[in-house]
Amino acid sequence: MNSLKELYSNYFTIGVACESIHDNFTNNEIGNPEKEKLILQEFNSMTFANELKPAYNMGWNSAEATEDYLPFVINDNAKRMLDFARDNGMKVRGHVLVWHSQCANEAFCKGYKPVTVPTDPEILKVRPFMKRFEKLDPVCFVDRDTMLKRLKSYIGSCMEYMYKNGYASTIYAWDVVNEAIELMDKTPTGLRNSYWYQIIGEDFIYWAFKFAKEAIDEYALKYAPDYGITTDSHSELKKIKPLLFYNDYNEFHPDKKEAIIAALERRTDEHGSILGENLIDGIGMQGHLSDNNNIEEYVKALKDYSKLVDVVHITELDVKCTCLNINKYYYQAMFYKNLFEALVKANSEGARLKCVTFWGLTDDNSWIRGGADPLLFNGDLSPKKSYLALKCALTGESLGEPEVIHINLSDRFADFEPKGNEPQKLEDYGFKTRGFAHISFQNKYVHSGTTAIAQEIRFDEWSSISFDVSDFIGQTIEVSAWVRTPAKKACIRADIEGFPVIAEAECGKEEFVEVKGIYTVPGDTHSMFLYFGTLEEEDGKFSALYVDDVSIKLIGLVEGFEGKKNIAGVRGVGHLPMLQVTDKESRDGAGHSLQVTRAEKEATVKFNISAYIGQKVTITAYVKTDDNFIYMGIDGSKEGRISETPSNKGGWTFVSATTQLPEDLQSAEFFIETDGNSDYYVDDILVTKC
Repeated sequence: MNSLKELYSNYFTIGVACESIHDNFTNNEIGNPEKEKLILQEFNSMTFANELKPAYNMGWNSAEATEDYLPFVINDNAKRMLDFARDNGMKVRGHVLVWHSQCANEAFCKGYKPVTVPTDPEILKVRPFMKRFEKLDPVCFVDRDTMLKRLKSYIGSCMEYMYKNGYASTIYAWDVVNEAIELMDKTPTGLRNSYWYQIIGEDFIYWAFKFAKEAIDEYALKYAPDYGITTDSHSELKKIKPLLFYNDYNEFHPDKKEAIIAALERRTDEHGSILGENLIDGIGMQGHLSDNNNIEEYVKALKDYSKLVDVVHITELDVKCTCLNINKYYYQAMFYKNLFEALVKANSEGARLKCVTFWGLTDDNSWIRGGADPLLFNGDLSPKKSYLALKCALTGESLGEPEVIHINLSDRFADFEPKGNEPQKLEDYGFKTRGFAHISFQNKYVHSGTTAIAQEIRFDEWSSISFDVSDFIGQTIEVSAWVRTPAKKACIRADIEGFPVIAEAECGKEEFVEVKGIYTVPGDTHSMFLYFGTLEEEDGKFSALYVDDVSIKLIGLVEGFEGKKNIAGVRGVGHLPMLQVTDKESRDGAGHSLQVTRAEKEATVKFNISAYIGQKVTITAYVKTDDNFIYMGIDGSKEGRISETPSNKGGWTFVSATTQLPEDLQSAEFFIETDGNSDYYVDDILVTKC
C-alpha cells in the first residue's frame, strides 16, 4: 500500500508536527526509532511543534545579548531535530519567529528584567500558580526603536545560524508571524493586543517580514558557496531561500479572514504593505477543525488566500471528534475524506495549496488530549480509519456506513450528587471541559443538595462547561440549568458555527439563577454539545461558573421546513413525487412548507422518525389539499394507516394520530397520502412521546 506522501505526490506535500524526546517528555517522536520510521515512511515535511519557538531560543540571558541586540541561541532539542531532518532528507517548516505566546517576557523589558502587575496576595494564597499568568507592567517596556532592533537581531541571527550551520537547504519555509489577529481584543484593526503590538504598533508584522526577507537575501548570498551554489544564479539561490508565511487559526472565519488580508495590505506613511513590497510568499491556514465544520467555507478561504499569495499551506491540521458514540471515528474519517476531496478539487480549480501538515503523529501525544482524538494514528502507531479516508479521497472507495445506534430520548437530570463511593466523573453525566480550564465537583456553592460543578478559573470565552445533547439531534428540547456567576449574564450556547444563544439570564448577584430555553437541535449533524457562557461587564474578563441541577426535557420532533435540511423523503412505487420546500404556502403565511407534486395517487411523501423506534408517539401535522381525505400511516407497521381525516378543501387541515412504533424496525417513517392525486402541502409536523 502506498504511503501518504506517495499518494499525494502529484497534489501537495504531506507534513507532520513532531517533538524531540527530552526530560519527562518520553512520548515524543524524535528519538523513538519506531515513530521516526513511521514519519519517514508517510511524510515528506516536518514541523517542530515547540523546539523553534522564541521561548526556547531567545538568548536574552546570553553573553552576546545587549540592550539593542537579542540573539538567537539554539536549544539542544531544536539542534537534534534539525540534524535528524538533514540526515534523512526531510524538509522542515520553521515554526515560528514572532508569536505572542511562548515568547520570553524578558524580550520586551528594559534590561531584560520583567516587572509584572501583582496578583492579589489573597488569591495567590489559594492559587499560587496564578503568579505565572501575571501581565507585564508597561513601566518596564523598552521603547519602539529598541524593540525593533531586538526583533531585527533575533530574526537575523536565527537566519544566519541556519545558513552557517548547513540547514538552509533543509528549512524550506518559515512562519514569520503567528496568530497576530484576535478580533475579541477589539483593537481598531483587529490585531491582537500583544506586547509586540503594544510596543511597536500595528506594523510589527510588516517589520518582521521585512527583517526576515532582508536576512535571507543577505545570508543566501554570503553562504551560497557552502551549498555549492553560484551567487549569480537566481534559480539556484532560490533553493536556499525559505518561503515566508503568515500563519493563523480560525483563518477561514469570514471576519478573521478579512482582518488577516487587511493586515497584509496595510500601508503607513513610513512604508508600503507586506503584499505590496513582496515580503510574503504564503499564508498558513492552521486548520484546527472539528468533524462538523463547514468544509465549503474552509475551501472558500483557501481560494481567497490563493488570489493574494503564491503559496498556501495547511500548517496544523487536526480534526476533533465531536461524536461520543461508537461512530466517532467513522464521522471523523468521513470529514477527512470529504476535506481532502475538496482540497484536491480546489487545486484543480486554481487554488495554490502546496503542503498539508498534520499537527501531531498519534492521538495520545496530540496537543488536545482527552477524547478528541484528532489525528491519523493511534498510540500504538496503528492507522485509524481516518488514515484510510485520505486514501479513499483519491480512489473514490467508500468508508461504509455508520453503525445503527439506538437513541435514548428520555429526559435527563444532573444534580451532581455523589452516588456510592466511586469517584465522580464528568462524563458520567454527559459533561466535559470545553477548552483547557479545569472543572471540579465542589460543595461551596450549590443550588440544591450538597454538590455542584464549577469552573473557577477561565482564561477566555472558549473555556467553559459543555454537555452532550447528541441523542436529541433533530428534536426540540427544553434546557434548564441553575447557574451562579459574578458576570452580568449567564447563557447557554450551541457549540456550532455562530455559537447561537439558546437561553440567558441576568446574574451578577451571589445566588443561583435559572437559565432556561427551548432549542431545536439541527438535524444535519451527527453530534451536538451545548455549553455555558457569560456576558461580562468589562472586556477581557472571564468569570467563574458554578452549575447545578441541569435538565433536558424532550418536547418533540418539530419540522416546519425552515432549515436547510428536513425529514422528508419521496415515497411511491413506480411513480414518485417531486418534493420542494416553498414559500408559496405556509400555515402562518410567512414561512415555508413542503410542496408534494404528484402525477399519480401512489406518489406520496414519508418522514423519518427513526429516533422514536419502540416508543408510543403522537404525530400531528397540517396538510393543504383539494382531495377529500388525508391519511397518515407507518411504513413497516402492521397497522399501515393510522388515521383518516376529512380535508378542509382550500384550507389547512389538522391531522393527528397516536401509535406504537415497533421495536424491531431498522428505520421508521410515517407517511401522508390522500384519496386522490392532487398536489398537497405539509407544514408544522410535531412528533411527541406519549
